[in-house]
Amino acid sequence: MTIHIDTDYSLIPPYAVMIIFSCTVGLVLQFFINVKRGIEKRIAGYVTVLAPCMSILAAVLLTYISSGGKMFGLSSLGGLFGMYAAAFTVGLIVRDRGIMKLLAEDCTLVLPLMYSIAKVGCFLAGCCRGIPWDGPLCAEYTGRITGTFFPVQLAETVVFFLIFVLGAVMFLRGAKNTVMTVFIASAAAKGGLDVLRESHIGKILSLNQILCALLIVAGIAVMIYGKRTVGSKQDSRI
Repeated sequence: MTIHIDTDYSLIPPYAVMIIFSCTVGLVLQFFINVKRGIEKRIAGYVTVLAPCMSILAAVLLTYISSGGKMFGLSSLGGLFGMYAAAFTVGLIVRDRGIMKLLAEDCTLVLPLMYSIAKVGCFLAGCCRGIPWDGPLCAEYTGRITGTFFPVQLAETVVFFLIFVLGAVMFLRGAKNTVMTVFIASAAAKGGLDVLRESHIGKILSLNQILCALLIVAGIAVMIYGKRTVGSKQDSRI
């Protein structure tokens, strides 16, 4: 089975549509989660306004810097850093570490869904495409982009949607380490699937994989620190 994609779209670019849809769904969901967890609507609104601005800026900057100033584009990891920057910025503005922590956690929970939706746009536009592939379920592009490739964008869509569902179920059940589980799983999936991208050909490790590895280490460190902090508090009470 071959998936045929015509990249000679006319007026409405599918990539832009899916990016806007992704941001809208993610930010609205994040807003409601923030309010549900006790954050004032005013503060939750600040994040909703600031997040897309900082996310786009960081996404463009990371692409520009990593290309040595040769190209512009939207880096998903740059967008992630921008989303967290917005949460931390609002937390600093209101001068409340507790709120900052909640905003960052809620951001983590919705990011897999946002990425999952955005990758549909990548698939339709032919960007971030996979390695050359003419096997089952290959994506055959015609128009501005030609060739047959592994549909890595669809693989990312499915994997990250499952991560979002896992996080949602854990969150609703009040499971421990929900946020860090989603964070580490997302970084591992992003780094692992990068191997299937055309841009990874000829590389041992890509920038995405290096950054994802650092995020995984940071996530594990936060989990360990959190467990030790809880343990020390319990010991002090005894």
